[in-house]
Amino acid sequence: MIKKDIKVDGMHCNSCVLAVQNSLEDVEGILKANADLDSGIVKLELDSDNVSSEDINEAVKEVGFKLVK
Repeated sequence: MIKKDIKVDGMHCNSCVLAVQNSLEDVEGILKANADLDSGIVKLELDSDNVSSEDINEAVKEVGFKLVK
């Protein structure tokens, strides 16, 4: 298992957090996504190194947010 932190811009409420977490957990290879509203940090647990940054970015964009690089 691989752990990775990403920063997501634009989460303003618990519904935002849940949308981001659910979208990321729908990506094959992401086991768990735990987003923190205050910091904007999402802690990911990945089952595979086959999850690309593009996969993660697309999942975040799909629900209306963007990654901070």
